[in-house]
Amino acid sequence: MQLTAHDFQTFEAYKKAMRSAASQIRDKTPFCIYSDVQLPDASKKMHILKPFLVVGSPANAITPMLKDLHGSKTIACSGLCSLQGGKISLAAKSGKVNYGLFKSQATVFKELLGGKEILIPSPDGGASAKPAPHPAKLTEAALHWQGVRTTVDTKIKELKQAVKAHYAKAGPELLKEIDKSMLKLDAILDKLDHRLTDSLKAGAAANEAAREAELRKTRAILNEYKRVVESERLIAHIDQNPFGVKTNLKQTIMDSLKRAEQSMA
Repeated sequence: MQLTAHDFQTFEAYKKAMRSAASQIRDKTPFCIYSDVQLPDASKKMHILKPFLVVGSPANAITPMLKDLHGSKTIACSGLCSLQGGKISLAAKSGKVNYGLFKSQATVFKELLGGKEILIPSPDGGASAKPAPHPAKLTEAALHWQGVRTTVDTKIKELKQAVKAHYAKAGPELLKEIDKSMLKLDAILDKLDHRLTDSLKAGAAANEAAREAELRKTRAILNEYKRVVESERLIAHIDQNPFGVKTNLKQTIMDSLKRAEQSMA
């Protein structure tokens, strides 16, 4: 995004431009930071912005646009920014980023940048945010869950056949009741549906900026499934069935959910 002088005429114009620029950040998007700049708002109230962050254009393009504004307007830092885990990572090419100022005004800059946070490095020099989950791991977890659902479906069908074989000589009324009870087994897969597979695949396909938003949905689905497994007594009854069918549903399902959770780490 190429900024213009109009974007620095008022505080409102500056905020609108920064939100737009933040939404368009790609790898190697230019940024610059000035020590302090004063901007009037629509009511002529002066806003002292310290530091003054500009995303979307390099310092040599921005500095001339600030000539009529108040403040020291000293260039403190410039470089390239990108998104890491949904946060804005600032890589200085000249000068140094004063992360203490960004950390102390984190809420202000998050609002300025349309909800995106500045990535603050940890004391050991690494990024404070976790690296974005790798798409291949998300895809692998999605396929694994899909396979587990197939396994669960197969085990339930085997159990149904074993139950029917055991009661093959029973009267028609009893067989009718058994068939009705067997329908409850299918409800397990209705509760542990394909949404997890779909969400993991969507997360893998999304760009880095959108991935974290999608994975928040994935985590909600995971938590829902865990509650089902822990609270659904029928799963325990199936695993303890007396008909000689080894199902091991609870462990199989929970292992797959754990795998999906780890793919997002």
